[in-house]
Amino acid sequence: MYNALVPESELEQVPELSDGLTPDDALALVSNDLVPKYLVERRRLDRIDRWARWDHDLAHRPRQATAEYRELIKMAPTPWLGLVVTEIAQGLFVEGYRGRGQNDEAGPWAYWQANRMDGRQSAIHRGALTYGTAYALVLPGADPLTGAKMPVVKGVSPRRGMAFYDDPATDEWPTYFLRVEPQAGAKWSIMLYDDEWVYPFFSSVGGSGVKASAEAPYRHGAPICPAIRYNNLLDLEARADGEVEPYIDVAARINQTVADRLIVQRFASWVTRTVTGLTKDDDADPEDVRAKKLLLAVDSLLVAENPDVKFGTLQATSLDGFILARDADIQDLAAVTQIPPYALLMNKMANLSADALAAAASGLANKIGERQHSFGESHEQMLRLCAAIMDDEQGARDTSAQVHWKDMGSRSLAQAADALGKMAQMLGVPVEMLWEQIPGWTEQDVERAKALAQQEGGMAALIQHLSMGAAPAGAPGAPADQPYPGVRTPGDGGNGAG
Repeated sequence: MYNALVPESELEQVPELSDGLTPDDALALVSNDLVPKYLVERRRLDRIDRWARWDHDLAHRPRQATAEYRELIKMAPTPWLGLVVTEIAQGLFVEGYRGRGQNDEAGPWAYWQANRMDGRQSAIHRGALTYGTAYALVLPGADPLTGAKMPVVKGVSPRRGMAFYDDPATDEWPTYFLRVEPQAGAKWSIMLYDDEWVYPFFSSVGGSGVKASAEAPYRHGAPICPAIRYNNLLDLEARADGEVEPYIDVAARINQTVADRLIVQRFASWVTRTVTGLTKDDDADPEDVRAKKLLLAVDSLLVAENPDVKFGTLQATSLDGFILARDADIQDLAAVTQIPPYALLMNKMANLSADALAAAASGLANKIGERQHSFGESHEQMLRLCAAIMDDEQGARDTSAQVHWKDMGSRSLAQAADALGKMAQMLGVPVEMLWEQIPGWTEQDVERAKALAQQEGGMAALIQHLSMGAAPAGAPGAPADQPYPGVRTPGDGGNGAG
């Protein structure tokens, strides 16, 4: 529970809260309004969750389907929609935060690093992409190693939390946030957050019968309702669609086509041999007849003495139509999701030029850029709340700060160096700004390069010595009597290799 993040001495318990919402009012609000709305939303999200993973609704099967039929249909689903989410999520990585007049906001970015958000941001992004909405809960806490005060950021799935707004389309901060945690025995632990207080409740049967907890309400310590909403796409009617629900029918078509192909492949893709005119031996033992049928193999030769016997074959059903239909459905999925077809159909990559590949990926790049704007605003809102919790007024007020997204393009280092060099020489762009665009460079690499450039000798010395694979003077590990280890000074008779 989050109250563990706040020392007991700081918890204030009163029978009636400052905004006039008593514990009884909170219980009525949760049981009569918020939890019923959450349960309706949870049922919708559970279906999305199944399709985003691999627990799909099965394809249609005949009523009298045998066990073999059912087994084939279970093999048909393919998690295409999970791949759609992954393709977008892999282009979304925040690697910096810059405030007004600064390259980096030391305070807010330090809170990001302390919460290990470099790795945990993907879970929030994937949640918002999958369901349409995800949340981050920001509360006062402490560093587990040092005990120092710090904001604690926790991602919350929309299946386990829901924010409520006066105007959900435009409000930045929610009025209430409902947090639901399943417990053993179909029980739920329910926490209601407002702009000052946390109200604990529980449910013994998973949603119905909400009851007040023995634990009294307590202050959460944040200056506002501490939930940040991440939207995949939010329209003016407060609808937030994800990257799964709109395309479930297309994925279902693909699964049905694959199921039909598997059934035909198992039962009708073989040439069937026929024979007519054979006389039945009335005295033959049925067991002997059954045994002879089992002896008939693919390479068996059928011979009959009766001239009236006729042999024939029934041709196998071609699988080409099923394969083409599957590919057509996948191309439909690629079109409506803006995922390049070659990412879903590898055989479509044949004979594509670099320009064709770039054109095919442009839709995905535009889509990722749009998500960066949406998620970026939420990350900035979250870091401003972190600053407010830490009494950093400057960081909390800085609405001009921007997160910096990592360039996930597939350019080679040579292409990037050529382009960046031309920008520096022809356009006069300061090279320090261009370092951020070097493939593979992180914010730490950029800051280290800037620090090295500011040392004695300046930029020219940095470029010279980096090109020689050397360390600038004063760098860690460099002997005092040899400014640049491994590089012979003029007059020592060497050729630069040491």
